[in-house]
Amino acid sequence: MRSVKAFSTLAVFALIVAAVGSVLFIGRQEIFFVNSVPVGNPVTQVFLEPGTQDPSQEPVVADDPAPSPRSVYAQTRIMLLTLLPVAGTADTLLELDKITRLDPQIAGVCHALAHDLGHAALILAHGEVSQVLNDRDDVCGGGFTHGVVEQALGKSKNLVRDLLRICAPRQDGSCFHGVGHGLMFATDMKVADALDFCDRAPAEIRAHRCGEGVFMQYFSVDIAGGHWNRSGAPSPTMDDALDTCGRTRSFYAANCWFYAPTVWLAERVDDYEGALDWCRSVGADLWQATCARGVGSRTIKYHPDNPLIGAAVCGAAGSLRDPCLAGMGSYWSVHWKGERPARDVCRLLGDAELARRCLLVTT
Repeated sequence: MRSVKAFSTLAVFALIVAAVGSVLFIGRQEIFFVNSVPVGNPVTQVFLEPGTQDPSQEPVVADDPAPSPRSVYAQTRIMLLTLLPVAGTADTLLELDKITRLDPQIAGVCHALAHDLGHAALILAHGEVSQVLNDRDDVCGGGFTHGVVEQALGKSKNLVRDLLRICAPRQDGSCFHGVGHGLMFATDMKVADALDFCDRAPAEIRAHRCGEGVFMQYFSVDIAGGHWNRSGAPSPTMDDALDTCGRTRSFYAANCWFYAPTVWLAERVDDYEGALDWCRSVGADLWQATCARGVGSRTIKYHPDNPLIGAAVCGAAGSLRDPCLAGMGSYWSVHWKGERPARDVCRLLGDAELARRCLLVTT
Protein backbone atom coordinates (compact mmCIF):
# COMPACT_ATOMS: atom_id res chain seq x y z
CA MET A 1 0.00 0.00 0.00
CA ARG A 2 1.45 3.33 -1.07
CA SER A 3 0.92 5.26 2.18
CA VAL A 4 2.14 2.78 4.77
CA LYS A 5 4.84 5.26 5.84
CA ALA A 6 2.09 7.43 7.28
CA PHE A 7 0.30 4.73 9.22
CA SER A 8 0.53 4.29 12.97
CA THR A 9 1.45 1.03 14.69
CA LEU A 10 -2.24 0.18 15.06
CA ALA A 11 -2.87 0.66 11.36
CA VAL A 12 0.14 -1.41 10.35
CA PHE A 13 -1.04 -4.16 12.72
CA ALA A 14 -4.49 -4.09 11.12
CA LEU A 15 -2.97 -4.35 7.66
CA ILE A 16 -0.79 -7.29 8.62
CA VAL A 17 -3.77 -9.13 10.11
CA ALA A 18 -5.81 -8.44 6.97
CA ALA A 19 -3.05 -9.61 4.67
CA VAL A 20 -2.41 -12.98 6.28
CA GLY A 21 -6.06 -13.91 6.81
CA SER A 22 -6.76 -14.23 10.51
CA VAL A 23 -9.58 -14.00 13.02
CA LEU A 24 -9.99 -11.20 15.53
CA PHE A 25 -12.37 -11.30 18.45
CA ILE A 26 -13.60 -7.80 19.33
CA GLY A 27 -15.84 -8.24 22.35
CA ARG A 28 -18.38 -10.77 21.13
CA GLN A 29 -17.92 -9.83 17.47
CA GLU A 30 -15.94 -12.33 15.44
CA ILE A 31 -14.37 -10.67 12.42
CA PHE A 32 -12.66 -12.58 9.62
CA PHE A 33 -10.16 -11.06 7.19
CA VAL A 34 -9.58 -12.60 3.79
CA ASN A 35 -7.43 -11.03 1.08
CA SER A 36 -7.37 -7.66 2.85
CA VAL A 37 -11.17 -7.31 2.87
CA PRO A 38 -12.99 -7.87 6.17
CA VAL A 39 -15.57 -10.59 5.55
CA GLY A 40 -18.36 -10.90 8.09
CA ASN A 41 -17.46 -7.48 9.47
CA PRO A 42 -20.76 -5.58 9.79
CA VAL A 43 -19.16 -2.30 8.78
CA THR A 44 -18.80 -3.51 5.19
CA GLN A 45 -22.39 -4.60 4.73
CA VAL A 46 -23.68 -1.11 3.96
CA PHE A 47 -21.64 -1.25 0.75
CA LEU A 48 -22.86 -4.69 -0.22
CA GLU A 49 -26.62 -4.20 -0.32
CA PRO A 50 -28.49 -5.62 -3.35
CA GLY A 51 -28.00 -3.59 -6.48
CA THR A 52 -24.89 -1.78 -5.30
CA GLN A 53 -21.28 -2.06 -6.32
CA ASP A 54 -18.50 -1.71 -3.80
CA PRO A 55 -15.74 0.54 -5.25
CA SER A 56 -13.15 -1.09 -2.99
CA GLN A 57 -13.44 -4.18 -5.18
CA GLU A 58 -11.84 -2.33 -8.08
CA PRO A 59 -8.53 -4.05 -8.99
CA VAL A 60 -5.55 -2.34 -7.38
CA VAL A 61 -2.13 -2.40 -9.03
CA ALA A 62 0.66 -2.76 -6.48
CA ASP A 63 3.21 0.06 -6.54
CA ASP A 64 1.27 1.90 -9.23
CA PRO A 65 3.35 5.05 -9.87
CA ALA A 66 0.24 7.10 -10.65
CA PRO A 67 -2.77 5.49 -8.92
CA SER A 68 -6.19 6.87 -9.78
CA PRO A 69 -8.32 8.56 -7.11
CA ARG A 70 -10.54 5.46 -7.07
CA SER A 71 -7.52 3.22 -6.48
CA VAL A 72 -6.22 5.43 -3.67
CA TYR A 73 -9.70 5.48 -2.16
CA ALA A 74 -10.06 1.70 -2.41
CA GLN A 75 -6.74 0.93 -0.74
CA THR A 76 -7.15 3.45 2.05
CA ARG A 77 -10.77 2.50 2.69
CA ILE A 78 -9.82 -1.14 3.25
CA MET A 79 -7.22 -0.09 5.80
CA LEU A 80 -9.58 2.24 7.66
CA LEU A 81 -12.51 -0.19 7.81
CA THR A 82 -10.11 -2.85 9.04
CA LEU A 83 -8.72 -0.53 11.69
CA LEU A 84 -12.04 0.81 12.97
CA PRO A 85 -13.24 -2.20 15.02
CA VAL A 86 -9.74 -2.62 16.45
CA ALA A 87 -8.81 0.94 17.35
CA GLY A 88 -12.18 2.62 17.76
CA THR A 89 -13.65 5.67 16.12
CA ALA A 90 -11.57 8.43 17.69
CA ASP A 91 -8.20 6.81 16.91
CA THR A 92 -9.27 5.85 13.39
CA LEU A 93 -10.31 9.42 12.64
CA LEU A 94 -7.01 10.61 14.06
CA GLU A 95 -5.25 8.22 11.71
CA LEU A 96 -7.24 9.51 8.75
CA ASP A 97 -6.32 13.08 9.68
CA LYS A 98 -2.65 12.13 9.91
CA ILE A 99 -2.39 10.34 6.58
CA THR A 100 -4.44 13.04 4.87
CA ARG A 101 -1.93 15.69 5.91
CA LEU A 102 0.98 13.52 4.77
CA ASP A 103 -0.39 12.29 1.45
CA PRO A 104 -1.98 14.73 -1.04
CA GLN A 105 -3.64 11.91 -2.99
CA ILE A 106 -5.46 10.68 0.11
CA ALA A 107 -6.41 14.29 0.85
CA GLY A 108 -8.26 14.37 -2.46
CA VAL A 109 -10.56 11.51 -1.43
CA CYS A 110 -10.58 11.96 2.35
CA HIS A 111 -14.13 13.32 2.53
CA ALA A 112 -15.48 10.11 1.00
CA LEU A 113 -13.39 8.07 3.42
CA ALA A 114 -14.71 10.04 6.38
CA HIS A 115 -18.29 9.43 5.16
CA ASP A 116 -17.55 5.70 5.05
CA LEU A 117 -16.24 5.76 8.60
CA GLY A 118 -19.44 7.48 9.69
CA HIS A 119 -21.53 4.74 8.09
CA ALA A 120 -19.37 2.04 9.62
CA ALA A 121 -19.24 3.54 13.11
CA LEU A 122 -23.03 3.74 13.24
CA ILE A 123 -23.34 0.09 12.26
CA LEU A 124 -20.91 -0.92 15.00
CA ALA A 125 -22.92 1.18 17.46
CA HIS A 126 -26.13 -0.63 16.45
CA GLY A 127 -27.66 2.58 15.13
CA GLU A 128 -27.16 4.68 18.28
CA VAL A 129 -26.48 8.07 16.66
CA SER A 130 -25.85 10.00 19.87
CA GLN A 131 -23.22 7.49 20.93
CA VAL A 132 -21.34 7.76 17.65
CA LEU A 133 -21.45 11.54 17.41
CA ASN A 134 -19.64 11.74 20.74
CA ASP A 135 -16.56 10.94 18.67
CA ARG A 136 -17.36 13.37 15.87
CA ASP A 137 -14.41 15.03 14.22
CA ASP A 138 -14.24 17.71 11.55
CA VAL A 139 -11.42 15.94 9.69
CA CYS A 140 -11.92 16.00 5.92
CA GLY A 141 -14.65 18.62 5.89
CA GLY A 142 -16.78 16.98 8.57
CA GLY A 143 -17.37 13.89 6.45
CA PHE A 144 -17.66 11.60 9.47
CA THR A 145 -20.64 13.50 10.87
CA HIS A 146 -22.22 13.63 7.42
CA GLY A 147 -21.78 9.88 7.02
CA VAL A 148 -23.33 9.08 10.40
CA VAL A 149 -26.36 11.24 9.73
CA GLU A 150 -26.92 10.09 6.16
CA GLN A 151 -26.67 6.45 7.24
CA ALA A 152 -29.23 7.01 9.99
CA LEU A 153 -31.71 8.94 7.87
CA GLY A 154 -31.33 6.52 4.99
CA LYS A 155 -32.81 3.85 7.28
CA SER A 156 -35.38 6.11 8.98
CA LYS A 157 -39.05 5.16 9.06
CA ASN A 158 -40.12 8.66 10.17
CA LEU A 159 -38.11 11.34 8.38
CA VAL A 160 -40.05 14.32 9.71
CA ARG A 161 -39.40 13.27 13.30
CA ASP A 162 -35.84 12.07 12.86
CA LEU A 163 -34.46 14.98 10.85
CA LEU A 164 -35.41 17.26 13.74
CA ARG A 165 -34.01 14.95 16.42
CA ILE A 166 -30.85 13.64 14.86
CA CYS A 167 -28.75 16.80 15.29
CA ALA A 168 -30.01 17.63 18.79
CA PRO A 169 -28.97 19.22 21.01
CA ARG A 170 -26.33 21.11 19.01
CA GLN A 171 -28.41 21.51 15.83
CA ASP A 172 -25.28 22.73 14.03
CA GLY A 173 -24.84 23.37 10.34
CA SER A 174 -22.41 20.52 9.66
CA CYS A 175 -24.91 18.02 11.04
CA PHE A 176 -27.71 19.45 8.90
CA HIS A 177 -25.44 19.19 5.87
CA GLY A 178 -25.35 15.48 6.67
CA VAL A 179 -29.14 15.52 6.95
CA GLY A 180 -29.24 16.66 3.31
CA HIS A 181 -27.13 13.67 2.25
CA GLY A 182 -29.34 11.32 4.22
CA LEU A 183 -32.53 12.75 2.78
CA MET A 184 -31.29 11.97 -0.72
CA PHE A 185 -30.92 8.30 0.18
CA ALA A 186 -34.24 8.30 2.02
CA THR A 187 -36.06 9.79 -0.99
CA ASP A 188 -34.36 7.61 -3.63
CA MET A 189 -32.32 10.56 -4.92
CA LYS A 190 -35.36 12.77 -5.60
CA VAL A 191 -33.99 16.30 -5.23
CA ALA A 192 -37.32 18.12 -4.93
CA ASP A 193 -38.60 15.73 -2.26
CA ALA A 194 -35.39 16.01 -0.27
CA LEU A 195 -35.54 19.82 -0.37
CA ASP A 196 -39.13 19.74 0.86
CA PHE A 197 -37.86 17.95 3.95
CA CYS A 198 -35.00 20.47 4.31
CA ASP A 199 -37.68 23.15 4.62
CA ARG A 200 -38.54 21.62 7.99
CA ALA A 201 -35.15 22.46 9.52
CA PRO A 202 -35.45 24.67 12.62
CA ALA A 203 -33.87 27.75 11.01
CA GLU A 204 -33.20 29.06 7.49
CA ILE A 205 -29.43 28.71 7.84
CA ARG A 206 -29.85 25.04 8.75
CA ALA A 207 -32.23 24.52 5.84
CA HIS A 208 -29.56 26.06 3.60
CA ARG A 209 -26.91 23.68 4.96
CA CYS A 210 -29.33 20.81 4.41
CA GLY A 211 -29.66 21.92 0.79
CA GLU A 212 -25.88 21.84 0.46
CA GLY A 213 -25.90 18.20 1.46
CA VAL A 214 -28.70 17.41 -1.00
CA PHE A 215 -26.79 18.77 -3.98
CA MET A 216 -23.41 17.54 -2.85
CA GLN A 217 -24.90 14.06 -2.83
CA TYR A 218 -26.78 14.51 -6.10
CA PHE A 219 -23.67 15.64 -7.96
CA SER A 220 -21.29 13.18 -6.30
CA VAL A 221 -20.72 11.08 -9.37
CA ASP A 222 -17.19 9.92 -8.62
CA ILE A 223 -14.93 9.18 -5.70
CA ALA A 224 -12.75 12.24 -6.28
CA GLY A 225 -15.88 14.34 -5.98
CA GLY A 226 -16.26 13.30 -2.40
CA HIS A 227 -18.87 10.54 -2.14
CA TRP A 228 -19.70 7.21 -3.61
CA ASN A 229 -23.30 7.04 -4.81
CA ARG A 230 -24.66 3.89 -3.13
CA SER A 231 -28.17 4.32 -4.46
CA GLY A 232 -27.59 2.78 -7.85
CA ALA A 233 -29.22 5.83 -9.46
CA PRO A 234 -27.69 6.94 -12.79
CA SER A 235 -25.07 9.65 -12.50
CA PRO A 236 -26.30 13.11 -13.52
CA THR A 237 -24.96 14.62 -16.74
CA MET A 238 -24.17 18.26 -17.47
CA ASP A 239 -27.57 18.54 -19.15
CA ASP A 240 -29.14 17.19 -15.96
CA ALA A 241 -27.23 19.77 -13.95
CA LEU A 242 -28.44 22.61 -16.14
CA ASP A 243 -32.03 21.39 -15.99
CA THR A 244 -32.04 20.63 -12.26
CA CYS A 245 -30.46 23.91 -11.19
CA GLY A 246 -32.72 25.85 -13.52
CA ARG A 247 -35.80 24.32 -11.87
CA THR A 248 -34.59 24.57 -8.27
CA ARG A 249 -36.32 27.04 -5.98
CA SER A 250 -34.39 30.27 -5.49
CA PHE A 251 -33.63 29.56 -1.82
CA TYR A 252 -31.65 26.44 -2.77
CA ALA A 253 -30.49 27.40 -6.26
CA ALA A 254 -27.07 28.67 -5.15
CA ASN A 255 -26.33 25.27 -3.60
CA CYS A 256 -27.14 23.60 -6.90
CA TRP A 257 -24.97 25.85 -9.05
CA PHE A 258 -22.08 25.62 -6.56
CA TYR A 259 -21.88 21.83 -6.76
CA ALA A 260 -22.80 21.41 -10.44
CA PRO A 261 -19.17 21.71 -11.71
CA THR A 262 -18.43 18.47 -9.85
CA VAL A 263 -20.06 16.62 -12.73
CA TRP A 264 -17.79 18.26 -15.30
CA LEU A 265 -14.70 17.49 -13.23
CA ALA A 266 -15.76 13.87 -12.75
CA GLU A 267 -15.92 13.37 -16.50
CA ARG A 268 -12.85 15.53 -17.24
CA VAL A 269 -10.40 15.26 -14.35
CA ASP A 270 -8.73 18.57 -13.44
CA ASP A 271 -10.25 20.40 -16.43
CA TYR A 272 -11.01 23.48 -14.36
CA GLU A 273 -10.81 25.81 -17.35
CA GLY A 274 -13.46 23.76 -19.12
CA ALA A 275 -15.62 23.81 -16.00
CA LEU A 276 -15.39 27.61 -15.90
CA ASP A 277 -16.38 27.78 -19.56
CA TRP A 278 -19.46 25.74 -18.66
CA CYS A 279 -20.20 28.14 -15.82
CA ARG A 280 -20.25 31.01 -18.32
CA SER A 281 -23.04 29.23 -20.20
CA VAL A 282 -25.54 28.94 -17.35
CA GLY A 283 -27.28 32.29 -17.77
CA ALA A 284 -27.64 34.79 -14.94
CA ASP A 285 -24.45 36.47 -13.74
CA LEU A 286 -25.17 35.44 -10.16
CA TRP A 287 -25.31 31.76 -11.04
CA GLN A 288 -22.19 32.04 -13.20
CA ALA A 289 -20.34 33.47 -10.22
CA THR A 290 -21.70 30.82 -7.87
CA CYS A 291 -20.64 28.10 -10.28
CA ALA A 292 -17.15 29.64 -10.52
CA ARG A 293 -16.95 29.68 -6.74
CA GLY A 294 -17.63 25.95 -6.84
CA VAL A 295 -14.81 25.44 -9.35
CA GLY A 296 -12.38 27.36 -7.15
CA SER A 297 -13.32 25.28 -4.14
CA ARG A 298 -12.68 22.03 -6.04
CA THR A 299 -9.12 23.10 -6.89
CA ILE A 300 -8.38 23.09 -3.16
CA LYS A 301 -10.47 20.05 -2.32
CA TYR A 302 -8.68 17.93 -4.91
CA HIS A 303 -5.23 19.55 -4.49
CA PRO A 304 -4.95 20.95 -0.96
CA ASP A 305 -1.19 20.59 -1.14
CA ASN A 306 -0.86 22.87 -4.17
CA PRO A 307 -2.85 26.14 -4.20
CA LEU A 308 -0.84 27.21 -7.25
CA ILE A 309 -3.15 25.02 -9.35
CA GLY A 310 -6.13 27.08 -8.25
CA ALA A 311 -4.13 30.28 -8.63
CA ALA A 312 -3.48 29.50 -12.29
CA VAL A 313 -7.13 28.59 -12.88
CA CYS A 314 -8.63 31.61 -11.11
CA GLY A 315 -5.99 34.00 -12.41
CA ALA A 316 -7.06 33.19 -15.98
CA ALA A 317 -10.80 33.23 -15.22
CA GLY A 318 -11.44 36.83 -16.35
CA SER A 319 -14.72 38.15 -14.95
CA LEU A 320 -15.06 35.02 -12.83
CA ARG A 321 -11.70 35.50 -11.11
CA ASP A 322 -13.01 36.88 -7.82
CA PRO A 323 -15.67 34.22 -7.11
CA CYS A 324 -13.17 31.56 -8.14
CA LEU A 325 -10.69 32.91 -5.58
CA ALA A 326 -13.42 33.12 -2.96
CA GLY A 327 -14.17 29.45 -3.57
CA MET A 328 -10.52 28.55 -3.03
CA GLY A 329 -10.60 30.32 0.31
CA SER A 330 -13.85 28.70 1.39
CA TYR A 331 -12.49 25.17 1.05
CA TRP A 332 -9.08 26.08 2.42
CA SER A 333 -10.74 26.84 5.74
CA VAL A 334 -12.77 23.63 5.56
CA HIS A 335 -9.67 21.56 4.78
CA TRP A 336 -7.92 22.94 7.85
CA LYS A 337 -10.99 22.38 10.06
CA GLY A 338 -11.25 26.11 10.69
CA GLU A 339 -7.74 26.26 12.14
CA ARG A 340 -6.71 28.53 9.26
CA PRO A 341 -8.92 31.32 7.92
CA ALA A 342 -10.02 31.36 4.29
CA ARG A 343 -7.74 34.28 3.48
CA ASP A 344 -4.69 32.31 4.61
CA VAL A 345 -4.60 30.70 1.16
CA CYS A 346 -3.97 34.10 -0.43
CA ARG A 347 -0.32 34.15 0.64
CA LEU A 348 0.29 30.91 -1.28
CA LEU A 349 -0.85 32.01 -4.74
CA GLY A 350 2.57 33.03 -6.06
CA ASP A 351 1.35 36.33 -7.52
CA ALA A 352 1.13 39.63 -5.65
CA GLU A 353 -1.83 41.03 -7.57
CA LEU A 354 -3.77 37.78 -7.31
CA ALA A 355 -3.01 37.68 -3.59
CA ARG A 356 -4.34 41.23 -3.22
CA ARG A 357 -7.60 40.35 -4.98
CA CYS A 358 -7.87 37.18 -2.92
CA LEU A 359 -7.64 39.13 0.33
CA LEU A 360 -10.44 41.41 -0.86
CA VAL A 361 -12.88 38.64 -1.71
CA THR A 362 -12.21 36.04 1.02
CA THR A 363 -13.30 36.32 4.62
